[in-house]
Amino acid sequence: MNRITKVITTIAATIISLDILSMFLFWLFGHIIGTILYLSILFVGHVISYRYFYLPLIILISLAIAFGIKSVLAMLVLIILILSLALALMIYWPRHHNS
Repeated sequence: MNRITKVITTIAATIISLDILSMFLFWLFGHIIGTILYLSILFVGHVISYRYFYLPLIILISLAIAFGIKSVLAMLVLIILILSLALALMIYWPRHHNS
């Protein structure tokens, strides 16, 4: 009887310790998955909120990948020149050509 009690006690202790270990692991993995899910939702919301900042950045990076960095820099210089000329005309034209 003593040996059977010892075996049953050992089996019960093993089951309880495995149960506690599995509860801890599920708790830990649940928190890890929840944290990853929370951070991904936070990041997606941040990108959606600041899309006016990230979208040109993504476009510039994809253009640099497609055409090379020198071509993209040349495009940006041309765009800046055209915009500055347009701004200069917007300032100059109304002052000197009033009709």
